[in-house]
Amino acid sequence: MIAANAKWDEENKLDEIISRFLMLIMDEKPITARQCIKSCTDIAKHKPELKDIIKNALYKTDTEKYKPGMQKLILGDIKDALEQIERPKEV
Repeated sequence: MIAANAKWDEENKLDEIISRFLMLIMDEKPITARQCIKSCTDIAKHKPELKDIIKNALYKTDTEKYKPGMQKLILGDIKDALEQIERPKEV
């Protein structure tokens, strides 16, 4: 819900909680981590001033706490998210 509302965040409330939100990238439940990682692209799209914070959190993500099969999925999600965040904006 937070990411879905990023485009309407004219009062920059997301900026105030972004650090707490990004902690979900390392949630003990891998499904929560994966959903958070995927939602980062929406936030970066609508809040470009948060791109560096988001990218930094994604780069620092340690997937070792997850089972090997899940590690591979999460690493793929991170790679996809970083590629989307870095992709030039279409005109």
